[in-house]
Amino acid sequence: MTKASRWVSGGIAAAALFTLSSVPALAADFTLRCAHDQAKDGFYEVIWQTFKTLVEPLSGGRIEVKVIGGGQLGDEAQLLENMKIGTVDCAGSSVGNIGGHIPKAGLLGVPYIIQNAKHRERITSSDGRFFAALAEVVGESGDWRALGMTTAGTRSVYNSVRPVNTPEDLEGLKIRVMTSDTQVKSWKALGAVPTAMAFSEVYTGLMTKTIDAAENSPMFLWNMKHYEGITYYSLTNHMVATGITMMSEKSYQKLPADLQRIVMAAGAKATEVGRFYDRQANERFMRQVVDAGIEVNEVDTAPFVAKTAHLHDEFAKNLGAEGLLEVLREEAKAAM
Repeated sequence: MTKASRWVSGGIAAAALFTLSSVPALAADFTLRCAHDQAKDGFYEVIWQTFKTLVEPLSGGRIEVKVIGGGQLGDEAQLLENMKIGTVDCAGSSVGNIGGHIPKAGLLGVPYIIQNAKHRERITSSDGRFFAALAEVVGESGDWRALGMTTAGTRSVYNSVRPVNTPEDLEGLKIRVMTSDTQVKSWKALGAVPTAMAFSEVYTGLMTKTIDAAENSPMFLWNMKHYEGITYYSLTNHMVATGITMMSEKSYQKLPADLQRIVMAAGAKATEVGRFYDRQANERFMRQVVDAGIEVNEVDTAPFVAKTAHLHDEFAKNLGAEGLLEVLREEAKAAM
């Protein structure tokens, strides 16, 4: 049994609030293809396998869920396009990728917009005010319907030059960033030299010194073998990597109302299971990073927060996301 399979089993236990009745085996009326581009131990595999194990019995066998991973149907960007036309029914996207289609969602990519663990829990909860506001924004597109919010660890800086303890330590460091205006401006504000680069090229960039640094969670630092090209991992904790699990609006509208309710409830619960798996997995990967000999240092984030705080209002205005920022700030106060 794979790690993901074990977590799916745990996820079903966590989803015990659903009362599952035994049903006869029937030919499904609807088939949902839920796709992702991660490996078998990724959190999307956990989410969609949990979704499958909930939806099929709850629908009385009227829905069959096929989980297609490993990028077989494309990467995140391609899956978003495929959901628009209905050839993929369910998938997830980072806020970086969905932000290209729904600019307001890009607000979650600004450094320190999520302030601490309690704040993270409040805004990612499917029962919370922030998710309701974000789901409305997603729904306005007419292409996707939000099921829940994912997390992919907390991103921090790693490099081969020196430990980063203050913003001054970033001066002159060539750091890989996503192709995003938000990312470029954020790292310039901190004094680094942002270098746009595809994620698949980061390993080579670190090994050849084309870049000095990158930033990501322990899971991706380890799984992509970036630790082979670095010496220091500085816990700047500048961004909780978030995303959205979604269903194609075209696919959703094909379902009768009772099955729509089942899909929405199961999607929220499965995404919650995925967030729990993500937290536990990143703790495990951090131990592996330390065991590999990488120097890990805690960071006083206050100076970093001070240098990027002005970006929150600036980007909210540019993205038309002032309403989302207001809810984020209210939730931050409630989390104190």
